[in-house]
Amino acid sequence: MYITDLHNHTIFSYDGSNTPDEIIENAINCGVDVIGITDHQFSIGDNLPMYYEYIQHCKIKYADKIRVLCGLEIGTRPAPPESLPNATSRFDYVLFESLDDERAMDFYEFLEWRRLFTCKVGLAHTDIFKLSERYGLDVIKIMRDNDIFWELNTSGNYMYYYDFLTNEKKQRAVIDGKIAVSVGSDTHYLAEYRKKQIRRANELLQKLNIPMP
Repeated sequence: MYITDLHNHTIFSYDGSNTPDEIIENAINCGVDVIGITDHQFSIGDNLPMYYEYIQHCKIKYADKIRVLCGLEIGTRPAPPESLPNATSRFDYVLFESLDDERAMDFYEFLEWRRLFTCKVGLAHTDIFKLSERYGLDVIKIMRDNDIFWELNTSGNYMYYYDFLTNEKKQRAVIDGKIAVSVGSDTHYLAEYRKKQIRRANELLQKLNIPMP
């Protein structure tokens, strides 16, 4: 089984406790094949170039053991700064978080933002079915048409993850909608790393033949 974990925080985030190296080495020890570092954009601020270069160094350092990706988690409460699309042009992907929160930016505004990014874009901490109901839209179709992937967050704090594990109707909607789905542990310190949940989510996506980004 191929295991990915595309949502991890390090000391570059205000709430991260471990270095990128510690997060990566833990992933190696847990049998993860692809690890993504996705620190908070508002924590890094103007230090995005330094952050990017550090993760590039990690890619080279661990290349023979694991694939390392450089990501960024972008806040939507309020809208992010206008400099971000250019600042992340060389990143592997970005995650917009909590778009289903009532305090988040408007969904239509988000779609305008998405079109400015040249790297891959995903939705984290977001119940896309709840979002569809709020706006009366087929959000899955919109995600497919705008090349947006969805994250299954295994941290234990989001009910949409548990629901998706057993809800065949929602699984079918994602399969038929042909969107990519990632797995993210949302790790902030290593003691909370949920190895079993990461494996279970990856196993489900591969069983259902749902593509990963």
